Amino acid sequence: MTAYKYCQTNVLSVKPDSTVSFVADLMKGKNIGCVVVTKDHKPVGIVTDRDLALQWAELSGKAGEVLVESVMTKDLVTIKKDTGIFDAIQEMKNAGVRRMPIVDNGGRLVGLLTVDDLIRLLSREMADIARIIGKEGPSI
Repeated sequence: MTAYKYCQTNVLSVKPDSTVSFVADLMKGKNIGCVVVTKDHKPVGIVTDRDLALQWAELSGKAGEVLVESVMTKDLVTIKKDTGIFDAIQEMKNAGVRRMPIVDNGGRLVGLLTVDDLIRLLSREMADIARIIGKEGPSI
C-alpha cells in the first residue's frame, strides 16, 4: 500500500515569485492549510497557514510586495510516489512535519500526504477491525 494511494492529488501550487497576499488569499478562498511552492513542477518549498500566522506581524502592510519564497520552508522533505505508507509515516515523524509532498521519479509534484489523510486511513482500518471483532464476538 503506497502513500500515493491515500494522498491528495489535486494539490495547489504556486511559483516562488508569487506574493504572500496572493498565497494567503488562495489558501483562504480554497480553505486549505498549505500551498506547495514549485519551480518547473518540482517542489522547492511549502507555505503553511502557520508560517503566515507566525510572520504576519512582520508582513502586515507589505504582504502584496513580499514574495512567497522569502517565507516558505525551503528544507523540504519529499517522498517518492511508490513509498509505502509505513515508510511515509516514518519520514513524516523523523522530519517533524504534518504535510509531505509526493513526487514522481522525475521529482515533479504529484500529491500531498497530510496527517489528516493518515488519520482518515487509520480510522477506516480501525472500523474494519471493529467489524471483524463484532462478527466474531458474542451477541449481546
